[in-house]
Amino acid sequence: MYRHTHHFKIDSLMMRGHCHRLTGYTESIIGVGRLHFHFFSGISNYTDHTHYFSGITGLPVKTENGHIHKIEGFLESNSFHEHKFNGYTFEEISYSHDKKASEVLT
Repeated sequence: MYRHTHHFKIDSLMMRGHCHRLTGYTESIIGVGRLHFHFFSGISNYTDHTHYFSGITGLPVKTENGHIHKIEGFLESNSFHEHKFNGYTFEEISYSHDKKASEVLT
């Protein structure tokens, strides 16, 4: 399996009259084949405050043309509130041009 990343765009649940959009790409891949997951992290801001987020995706969910990963968690608490988010990565992936993941693990 080659190293790859997934794009994601997820809206948080509304809290205190607003929600946040989380947009980015997954990071490092851990595992091999059908048993792998990715790290993700980022920053989301809204007018007067910022929330940080990070986590680990779920295992791959097979789709017609590949796979996706579940992403869920909470935006870091700020301005006395936090937001829950959950969604999935997009199916399309971007491959890295370096070694295969299995070569790195050995």
